[in-house]
Amino acid sequence: MSLAPRAELPSRPKNIPVKRLTTTITAAAMLAAVFSPLSISPANAGLSGVGPVDPNNGYPTWFSDGTVKLQFCYTAELGCLSTPPNAGAPASYPDNFPEEAFWFAAEASDGENLTLYEAALEGAHLNDAVVDGEQIGFARLRFRLVNLVPNASYTITHPYGVAEGLIADSEGEINQTFDEGLCSPTPECDWEAVGDAFLGDYQVGTTATFLRQVNAPAGTLGNPGVPAPVTGAPSGNNFVRVDGPNAGGPGVNTLTVSQFNIQGVISDAVDGGPGTPNLADASDSGKSATDNITNVATPTFTVDVPAGTEVSLLVGNSTTPAVTGTSTGTGYSLALPTALADGAHSIRARIANPDFTTDPAAPEFLTSTPVAITVDTVAPTATIAAPVPSNPSADTTPSFNFGSNETNSSYDCQLMPSNSAWETNCASGKTYDAQMNGVVYTFKVRAVDTAGNVGTPAAHGWGIGTTAGPLGTGVQKDMDGNGTPDYIGRTSDGKLWFYAGRSNGTLSPRQNIGNSGWNVMTSLLMPGDFNGDTRADLIASDNSGRLWLYAGAGNGRLSGRTLIGTSGWNSMSELVAPGDFNGDTNPDLLARDRAGKLWLYPSDGNGRFKARTVAGSSGWNVMTDLAGVGTFDAGSTTDMIARDGNGRLWLYPGNGSGQFGARSMIGSSGWNSMTSLVGPGAFDTRANNDVIARHRDGRLWLYPGNGSGLSPRIQIGHGFNIFTMIAQ
Repeated sequence: MSLAPRAELPSRPKNIPVKRLTTTITAAAMLAAVFSPLSISPANAGLSGVGPVDPNNGYPTWFSDGTVKLQFCYTAELGCLSTPPNAGAPASYPDNFPEEAFWFAAEASDGENLTLYEAALEGAHLNDAVVDGEQIGFARLRFRLVNLVPNASYTITHPYGVAEGLIADSEGEINQTFDEGLCSPTPECDWEAVGDAFLGDYQVGTTATFLRQVNAPAGTLGNPGVPAPVTGAPSGNNFVRVDGPNAGGPGVNTLTVSQFNIQGVISDAVDGGPGTPNLADASDSGKSATDNITNVATPTFTVDVPAGTEVSLLVGNSTTPAVTGTSTGTGYSLALPTALADGAHSIRARIANPDFTTDPAAPEFLTSTPVAITVDTVAPTATIAAPVPSNPSADTTPSFNFGSNETNSSYDCQLMPSNSAWETNCASGKTYDAQMNGVVYTFKVRAVDTAGNVGTPAAHGWGIGTTAGPLGTGVQKDMDGNGTPDYIGRTSDGKLWFYAGRSNGTLSPRQNIGNSGWNVMTSLLMPGDFNGDTRADLIASDNSGRLWLYAGAGNGRLSGRTLIGTSGWNSMSELVAPGDFNGDTNPDLLARDRAGKLWLYPSDGNGRFKARTVAGSSGWNVMTDLAGVGTFDAGSTTDMIARDGNGRLWLYPGNGSGQFGARSMIGSSGWNSMTSLVGPGAFDTRANNDVIARHRDGRLWLYPGNGSGLSPRIQIGHGFNIFTMIAQ
């Protein structure tokens, strides 16, 4: 539908014939072109809330842009653009009611070439005569220009976008009207859809705000009869600019108008609607409990509403409730059941309208203004910048510069062994007091973003004086600190052998790192840096059920061992070193008991365990082998592979918080010919993590990962069936 042209500003007639116009495919395509420079869809703009429908006229009492509610304006005393035919009598529907009225209208003109620019949220009638029930609503964008060059192309930059490729007709005029969100009363007008069509989407999770005059009269967004400068354009364009031949007159190819007539009467109606949802303190993670930035993907919201009220939460512009509950006392607390993707979101509360509900099966709703939140579940990455202390170094007061891939990150620092506690709010350029000669030190820094995500520490190891410290990286399965994963096996005589990995995906000649006694061990694990000294370690369980930590020396060898589990570990049928499985940056342990339950033993970062939790409740005893593979898929969490009794290989992606997502098959058959599976990390020169498998004939195969599965295998060794155990 389109309304006929109105008189030039500032005067306007009160009753204008209304003509029907169907939005054609061509018109829709032109409207998309209007918004295409902003890469937006005009149908997804979305006002944040709509008020109850007034049963006296069938129109919503207000629309909100998230900052202000504007009432439906149709009376002379409010200074509305359109007023009843008999302005001296009270407005009544349908006898004394305007054929068109507005919640919002912004108009601009220079009185010459730009005869009208209009952006509006409007209610109108289908026919010339006012007929009860034949009302519609829509969002309108209109351009009218004269004195242009016939058939020339023009670009219009305006508060709600950029219109390109508008062609003047043979008379040198542009007369284009775009109405979106057309809402007819049959069977029932969807007024939320009308608000959703309002003039452009400028950022995910935000709404297109109403334009307002600078120093607008109290209670309004502006004066519809007096043009003035404006602010609040969601595009940032608080003006209309026309670019093209003679746009501003002969020989002037740019015309700019920066004063607008604005109608927007602020509603102060008390409608009983719900308040703006509040992100619960426990869900507003990070250092601020008021910034609405969280790493909780299923956050909880609260708001005050009368007891016994059924409340729904709506995500974005959806009209389908994400969750519904009934308030108790004076409020409700609802958690979203489905995880939100990382990024910006808007959340609204909705209740049934207690005043205007005529059909309980199809109630009217009251919807709140939204709360804008940002979900961020990705931990930042800290880096240590050069220069760093040499190894060894004569400098006893070391300094470190560091940064992060996320702006606004804060930093925690640790210097081992002298400053073992993590120091928060560490600033780059950190300088320590004098340290002791002859001591090996490790500096670690981790980034913490505004959502509270804690990144994996970056580390630098060195010695002061004449003592050179091992340059261990603490990377899982990198025992010699050269940045490439390694391989460890035990022979039947109880000796432990170390194979250093090369950066080209092959193994160096073996070295003996344990002369005897290792045949009492029932499992060998390479968890990474388990004790917090930046060097990768080894964990072993013995046949009496004890668990031992063998600290890595950073050069492929081991230093003294520590008992970290006194008993009971022989009740576990398999142990797995998955890396950081629960998202706290420390390497963890997974253990399967003989009943088929999988347990997570989270590390405290200092060589001990926190309280265990269930990672898989049952059924894991159908798997004949388990192996941690680090971040194997395209995500950022730590994953695991498992082989079943039929020889199939499954990928179980971690969810970053100690549980698994949905599994996928990455090997359909034949894997039961393998006697050992190891996830070494990125073993070859590519970025993806890999799998190393030992065949029963002793050949060692590398299966390169491709980000979602496995690429064709490559043989990297033979004779490996001499080993009675491979470190996992």
